[in-house]
Amino acid sequence: MKAAFVLVAALLLGACQTDKLATKQADDPRPTSVNPIAKPKGPQIAKGAVLFINGIDGRNLRHHADEETPDILHWFAGGGFDVYRVDLAPKDQDPSDRVFAAMDRAIFDMRRQNYRRVYVVGQSAGGVAALVSTEKHRSVQSDGAIAIAVGGFSGNETAQINLQFHELIVREVTPATRVAVFHFRDDQILGRWHNEAVRISRSKLDGRRNAMVRVPPGVTGHYAMDTPAFVRTYGACLTQFLAADDPDGSICPP
Repeated sequence: MKAAFVLVAALLLGACQTDKLATKQADDPRPTSVNPIAKPKGPQIAKGAVLFINGIDGRNLRHHADEETPDILHWFAGGGFDVYRVDLAPKDQDPSDRVFAAMDRAIFDMRRQNYRRVYVVGQSAGGVAALVSTEKHRSVQSDGAIAIAVGGFSGNETAQINLQFHELIVREVTPATRVAVFHFRDDQILGRWHNEAVRISRSKLDGRRNAMVRVPPGVTGHYAMDTPAFVRTYGACLTQFLAADDPDGSICPP
């Protein structure tokens, strides 16, 4: 089962690496690291920990520590959470389960620090990792996830396999965990598979009080999470969704 999981993850996260690319990856010695976006309040004060995992660099050459912090994370910090970025090294962005292993280590560290709750928020491939963190049978599991712009590769024959993987993940979400899934119209990465991805998410999560599936109007494209309209519309309600003892997915606009 693990071998099959890793194989499908490989198809989802990228193409095979070349020797030249591996050399370029080795040129950046910085390891994957977990970094707070602001001074942590500490587990005794914070409402919980939020871990953010970015999408995968298409060629796996950049360290995520070099990228800007998405504005929506500041809503979570302002709402009482300690927010951390899981800044992936290029070597951990290859098509394997390394992304999930990095996520597991980060969740485990937050548990060790005794945070009340640990959530994973992810964009694109990071959204896949966020959903994976809620799976029923994982030994290291989050308390909930926000998965944004989960998708496949436009025009690639593996896109349908990505959708099958997406369906498998959503089906395995632990019922007690809170989950928000966002798909964007005109997603240039997901391409023509957009409607099917939305159908899968809704078929597995609609009807659950502690879950939501959204296709936001007025914001489009794979990177819509970084638009002011998305942050303005969903920043406050997602913060409340994570903070609530009894989460209600209807709190956010449809």
